[in-house]
Amino acid sequence: MVFAVGPVEMEFEVELRADASVKAGFKLWAVGAETQAGVSRGRTHRVSFTLTPRNVHGGDLLVSGSPDRPDGPGDLSDRIAD
Repeated sequence: MVFAVGPVEMEFEVELRADASVKAGFKLWAVGAETQAGVSRGRTHRVSFTLTPRNVHGGDLLVSGSPDRPDGPGDLSDRIAD
């Protein structure tokens, strides 16, 4: 069996966040008090792209396998054809 490797689509999200906070408190023996205030700002960016594998000549990248291998193809490094 020979298969052409098709497009590989990847998508991920990146969140950039800026946090600012103020913290104040006191402790006296076993008694304590604390307060905190903060502001948070964030932006989420989605990045997506598609890669199409090609051989060194610009044609389809072909991968061959054997249908009688029940545990999967294993190492395919010696089966990639140009």
